[in-house]
Amino acid sequence: MPDMGTVVAITFWFVLIAVVLNFVALSAGLLAVVTGRSFAPSGWHRLRRNIPASRNDQRLTGMSLSLLAVGQLLMMVTLMVVITLSTAQATGGHAPIVGLYLVTLVAFAAAVACTFASLLIGQRVRYANVVDAEEEDEPEELVGTPLD
Repeated sequence: MPDMGTVVAITFWFVLIAVVLNFVALSAGLLAVVTGRSFAPSGWHRLRRNIPASRNDQRLTGMSLSLLAVGQLLMMVTLMVVITLSTAQATGGHAPIVGLYLVTLVAFAAAVACTFASLLIGQRVRYANVVDAEEEDEPEELVGTPLD
């Protein structure tokens, strides 16, 4: 079993990668709110079954993405505080336990509130079916041909 220092270092790296990805999601969400366009890579649009029906629906999707990213960033901050204070206490330092629980509770409550707000906003978005949009672009073929 690895020592505690290795486990904490690996956890810090995972949290750092998650924070970078959440900042990218936050910036894409805020850009979508401001401009009303999607800033997802082109390959991701093919994987989606539905796309927002209008620019205002794209803005709602961007706000939902932004709130979800903020909630996840708050959760990462909570995780970093808990790891840092727990490591300080485990190595002989005196971590303020009441402060640890208070900061954790407030950040966790804010993260949950952001996540549920993201879900509520995301439910208001109207979507257009991507398959129907692609079929409208293609011409009708063999409309009047008999089947025999």
